[in-house]
Amino acid sequence: MSYPKDFLWGGATAAYQCEGAWNEDGKGLGEWDEFSHKSPLNLNGATGDISSDFYHRYKEDIDMMVAGNQNTYRFSISWARILPEGRGEVNPEGIDFYNRVIDYCLEKGVVPNVTLFHYDLPNTIALQGGFANRDTVDAFVEYAKICFTAFGDRVRLWCTINEPKYYAYCTNMVGNYPPNHRQDFNRFFKVVYHEALATAKTVAAYHEMNLPGTIGVVHDNSNVELAPQTKEKELIKLRGDLFYNSMTLDTALKGCLPASLLLMMQENGFDTSYMKFEDSIAFAKGKVDWLGLNVYNRFYLTDYSEGETEVFHNNLGARSKMKEGIRIKDWFETTDDPTTHRNLWGREIYPQCMYNTLVEIRNTYGDIPVYITENGHGQYETADENGYVDDQPRIDMMQSYIDQMYKAMEAGCNVRGYYAWSPMDLYSWVNGYEKRYGLVRIDFDNPDLPRTPKKSYYWFKNLIADYFTNKAGR
Repeated sequence: MSYPKDFLWGGATAAYQCEGAWNEDGKGLGEWDEFSHKSPLNLNGATGDISSDFYHRYKEDIDMMVAGNQNTYRFSISWARILPEGRGEVNPEGIDFYNRVIDYCLEKGVVPNVTLFHYDLPNTIALQGGFANRDTVDAFVEYAKICFTAFGDRVRLWCTINEPKYYAYCTNMVGNYPPNHRQDFNRFFKVVYHEALATAKTVAAYHEMNLPGTIGVVHDNSNVELAPQTKEKELIKLRGDLFYNSMTLDTALKGCLPASLLLMMQENGFDTSYMKFEDSIAFAKGKVDWLGLNVYNRFYLTDYSEGETEVFHNNLGARSKMKEGIRIKDWFETTDDPTTHRNLWGREIYPQCMYNTLVEIRNTYGDIPVYITENGHGQYETADENGYVDDQPRIDMMQSYIDQMYKAMEAGCNVRGYYAWSPMDLYSWVNGYEKRYGLVRIDFDNPDLPRTPKKSYYWFKNLIADYFTNKAGR
């Protein structure tokens, strides 16, 4: 069946980006609290201290989703709100908050899709090396089990880690996320590896608890494409997939580490001593039930030309002409496709990547259930005198990606849901509050934080209604 009757349509957020209440009700200090308050690398000077204030206004925001025909909500749990020191004593008020959110979702007919880690380590864990420290794997599994015990009777969709590779990339290659390492390949690979191991051990623990749901991992779009001028096509495609995808996808979906990745790392002098033989058992036991894909862009590669390794990233928007990409000496480099557009933050807008990545996942890994766990469009916005935003560019972008998702479903891809990033405006990491993704506007200059649905909110509402009227069950 191409169009499931029980397809999930909803919105996605992350705890630090929307909750606020950064130091309330026993929550511990998170690495983003420390970074946003103190680091000169916080380029826009913004913090998530209050943000959308979802902590106090979750009912209002969930009601807005329900009124927009959304039947699921993907959100993350703040590790430091559950375990203020990362390990040890549990904060009962943190448990109570997420119980309230989950129960309200269920009361309103909304399926909660819960992510355990979305970029926000407890600061105590971060100071010990975060996921570069193998001890964090065990700490994460302990934290996950606490969440499974508290919420697992009602939450049927779990995700271990949001975008393991992209988190490692921003923290260790770009250096724009704390702890702000730049071009540190050894730490990048070590973090991705430990995240993969933490995912496998957490998935195994979840299955051992015999809970009535499923668990997956969320990967940022895996589609590697080659520019037509590329000379060593097979080699560049292999290197690109190994760098961007294989450690996350092969361990989670095949239950093993790709041998070619180890070979590439060893040939380039990277440390692999932290990769233990016994971990192969954990990977084999920890295959996920489903895969989440955050689909925004592809990785458009060609042969390495010249110059030292350099990472290109834009957190300044229109104030910078930087295009998102990377050059890795002697490996490959990203290049520009003159036929496609980019947003003001230098990221390519390429709807075809939705179809291409879904087909590639099916062809490579089989009939794994897939959720599009994020898709959206960041832009500058100006509201009218009533707070209303005509965000037609967002509608055009998201519709074009959804059309490609439908095309992939018709081709047999097992897509089970789609989540817009995001249901309301929120803190956009080091981009602050200028870069907006929400279907609902929040006036951050007003202490009451009024919510106003944008044009895209009504478009999405009607699109969902059309799906269940004209497509579901076909």
